[in-house]
Amino acid sequence: MSQSQRVTDELAIHHVIREAARAFAEKRHAELLPVVFTEDASILYRIRGQRIDCSMPDGIALFKHFHDRCYWTQHLVSPQLLSLEGDRARASSPVHAVHLQIRDDGSHNHWIIGAVYQDELARIDDRWRIVARKALCPSIQGDFLETGVRLFPDLPDLDSDGMPA
Repeated sequence: MSQSQRVTDELAIHHVIREAARAFAEKRHAELLPVVFTEDASILYRIRGQRIDCSMPDGIALFKHFHDRCYWTQHLVSPQLLSLEGDRARASSPVHAVHLQIRDDGSHNHWIIGAVYQDELARIDDRWRIVARKALCPSIQGDFLETGVRLFPDLPDLDSDGMPA
């Protein structure tokens, strides 16, 4: 593999991993997740001893379910450590995910996760896609609330000057 091809592949892989984070942060699950993950991608999270299966295609609805319960999220993905072998790659990406929920009474709930994504990727039809992801989440602050929170199926209005009342 030439040096220029390696750089091109590494940039494409970084982009795919960031696009997955963008899908979460911008609530663009149905639009972006099928582009970055294969249709049968295995996606497993380990959170507080629980194994949560978010594999495709059902993972799209599950991610949406979680993120609809958040007013805002931010998934900061650090630069990946990559291993490239032809049309296959592995990436390890530290991630810091902040989830802001607004309770029915207007008070705020924060759920913050420190994790690492372990991704397996493949070049398919000249595009890199994630075929498997394991997300180990050893650092968690707060609790995710399933009930008693307002729903936000879309991004907040970025032109407004603050939080909802």
